[in-house]
Amino acid sequence: MVIGLEIPVFGANAALRAVELGASRIELNAAGSYPDGGLTPSLEDLESVAHIEIPMRVMIRPRGPSSDAEARDFIYSDEEFEQMEADIRRFKETYLLMEARGDGFVFGILKEAPQPTHEVGTRASICWVDKDRCRTLVEAARPFKTVFHRAFDEIVSCDNYASDTDEPRAWNTGLNDLVACGFDAILTSGGIGHAANNLSTLDKIITIAETLGIEIIVGGGVRRHNVGDLAQQLKLKQREQSTFVHSACLSSAVSENVDSNEVTGILLGLR
Repeated sequence: MVIGLEIPVFGANAALRAVELGASRIELNAAGSYPDGGLTPSLEDLESVAHIEIPMRVMIRPRGPSSDAEARDFIYSDEEFEQMEADIRRFKETYLLMEARGDGFVFGILKEAPQPTHEVGTRASICWVDKDRCRTLVEAARPFKTVFHRAFDEIVSCDNYASDTDEPRAWNTGLNDLVACGFDAILTSGGIGHAANNLSTLDKIITIAETLGIEIIVGGGVRRHNVGDLAQQLKLKQREQSTFVHSACLSSAVSENVDSNEVTGILLGLR
């Protein structure tokens, strides 16, 4: 099965460069937001790339992580949630997105609760999909595709707290919740950190997701030096459904310019 390359881009210029270099799909983020993990882009950025011929997914994320190291990301206030819904409707009202092209939106919202007992060095809370809010955004986004981003990895990390192995894994419950919400795909590294460090969990997630009919996009530290091994160990070419790997293809963390050598190397590794 064909493996596509999805490139998250930061601003219109980077988007056009990614298309030129051979991206299969782009995720459009605000220019300058790479350090925050990608934020909602401007309408001007969308207007500048609306003519491209590959699918485009628009990030809907009002802010990056909190400066408080103990605070979990992807937990939003009522005002932030309302802004996310308004942004989706604002992008749709431009009529620049194309359902036939495969365009869509990327977002994720979690809920959390205190964890009564936790080890030193671990979070004092567990989290799960905020189904009500996510379902509202999925419905607002239709008929366009919807992707639940790496907030899913926060859910996977909650399995560290599981004491009863007979209980469903947090990620398994999360998968079912996202299918129930109507998401089309999930971006995940199989846990906190890089995909290469979470291969066993990623393999299980992809296998279950195939039975549920939801696409898994493999991201997190995907680079030209490891993409071939990742694809081989996860048996991506042998899967019944097509899949994508997700890489910003940057030469350094201080530049948001898409690196041609990185793109070429990843595409070669996926052949």
